[in-house]
Amino acid sequence: MRLPRRPGNTPDDKSPAHNANRTLYKNVLLELQDLETGSSKGHHVLGAHRGLGDGRDIVVSKVGDGTGKPNHRMTFREIPGRNAGGTDARDVIAIGARHGNDNAYQQTAMRLGRSADVRLPQLDRFGEAQVGSGGKAHQRHPVLDANRAITHAFDGQTPLSGSWPLSETRFGSRAALGGAAKQAGKQVGRQGNPHRDQ
Repeated sequence: MRLPRRPGNTPDDKSPAHNANRTLYKNVLLELQDLETGSSKGHHVLGAHRGLGDGRDIVVSKVGDGTGKPNHRMTFREIPGRNAGGTDARDVIAIGARHGNDNAYQQTAMRLGRSADVRLPQLDRFGEAQVGSGGKAHQRHPVLDANRAITHAFDGQTPLSGSWPLSETRFGSRAALGGAAKQAGKQVGRQGNPHRDQ
């Protein structure tokens, strides 16, 4: 997602577009932090959908800009510790708009090298019955827990090349953001750190 940069769009800018950008950026960072600490399981399993590729091993978090229902998505995979340097990990794959060109789901399929309409036999272990994003939390959470258990029971899930642990991001620091948080800011709208000029 890219919002146009308008003249005068400074940290003091109170325009609705700038406030939405800032809120989205903060919410992405909060979700990354919650994924790191384990206080977030994500919202739902992506599942296998025509046109999106086989995402039965992918978990989706909803992220919003404060202007209504969450309009962005963050996708990630659970990675067992034996495949991630000894510590269980969550590999963030994409952050982007829910709809439109180059949305988070299209980015996910592209980054994982998955074709839009091809089901992957190695993902059959995740099963078919998935509660979509519309299910209630008490329906979605057991599916998320089962997804995590299946991922950790089998080999095969490895981090994308160039991945690094979320703990390198120094959440809450007003110093230069590192690692995943900086990358998340670039992906969300290339607006960078909202605190840089304060």
